[in-house]
Amino acid sequence: MLICCQLSYSQNQDSSQTAFKKGRWLTGLSGTINSTTTNRGNDDLKTTSNNFGINIESGKFIRDRFLIGGRFQTNKNSTNGSLEGSTETIFIGPFSNYYFSDSTTGSLFVTTSLGYVRYKDKIQLQQADLLVQEFGEGSGLGALVGFGYSYTINNSVAFDLGINVDLYWVNIEQESLPIETITNTKITSNDISFSFGFNVILDDFFF
Repeated sequence: MLICCQLSYSQNQDSSQTAFKKGRWLTGLSGTINSTTTNRGNDDLKTTSNNFGINIESGKFIRDRFLIGGRFQTNKNSTNGSLEGSTETIFIGPFSNYYFSDSTTGSLFVTTSLGYVRYKDKIQLQQADLLVQEFGEGSGLGALVGFGYSYTINNSVAFDLGINVDLYWVNIEQESLPIETITNTKITSNDISFSFGFNVILDDFFF
């Protein structure tokens, strides 16, 4: 019986020492980056795509290991080669994180977010002697899902590493030059990326 009491006390002590406690605040900055080169042998076309993003978020643990808050994310994708262009997105919305473990050293976690997306793109393609340009801009709905591991230090600092999936459903107005036509179209976009981040966890929100 004494051993059982000691084990119970040890487990409660570990849980009370976890960084992901109810009432605490988390504020973090994270980033994503990747590069892709595509070769099409039949058409002798080669393109290089570079994608990077910045994510800022802040929230409060409403329960142990359950965090809710707000998120701002911006991404830019640049393509060079036979086809040149760029795509920029801005996402704003609420998010939630769930941490699976009470360990003082960290935990696996899952994150979800649903919100507003602002979308803008530009495409440029040389066709014979004609330079074709397309400009698109619009807004819509975005959903972000991620899974990763958060490593904590002294219950106040956390380093995250994970994989994210970004899904966008956007209505845009697209202008084509030199034809000078304007069309409305729907875009569905999905992106998978690796992320890395730094978080500060405090008992009070900076004050």
